[in-house]
This record gives sequence, C-alpha cells and structure tokens, in this order.
Amino acid sequence: MSVAVADVFLKKASTFTDLATFLKSPWMIGAISLYIFQIFIFIYLFFTGMKLIDVGIMQVILYALIVLASGILFFHETLTLIKIIGIILGIISIALISL
Repeated sequence: MSVAVADVFLKKASTFTDLATFLKSPWMIGAISLYIFQIFIFIYLFFTGMKLIDVGIMQVILYALIVLASGILFFHETLTLIKIIGIILGIISIALISL
C-alpha cells in the first residue's frame, strides 16, 4: 500500500512547476518516506518467511485498488471502456495466478 500512496503523493507533487519546489514539497518528502518504509516492510515479510509470489500478488491487488480509487477521487480521472475491460482482465489474471 505504501508504494501506491507514495505514487499518489508524487502525482500530487507534480503540480509544482519548479523542480526545486517539487523536490522540497511535503508530497515529495512523504513519497520518499513511504518508499523507504516499503523496503522495511518487504524485509520483514521475507524475513518471516512469506513467499515472493504471495507478496507480489498482494502488492499488485492493493496497488491497483489504491491507484484506481485515487485517480478517480483526487485527480478526477475517468475510466474509459477500454480501461474497465483492462481492469476486469487484470482481476481475472491475478485470480488465475493465485490458484
């Protein structure tokens, strides 16, 4: 989840037109912090014995849900028919991989 939220923070920070302001913005600092936090989450998960495939599937599902909801709610992005079909196919593929 932290990678998805960090990506949303990066999108929010991209509204700054000046690179120096972009890099110093609270959104960018939050994104970097969440990326670092994600590294520690993965270290913990793998240290406790979780399988890579399980972590990967969980990450894909959570990432897709957070980014999709954030795009619609915060950035007023729209879903086209092609994107909806892609989402459905993605859900089917994740379900098949997890079998």
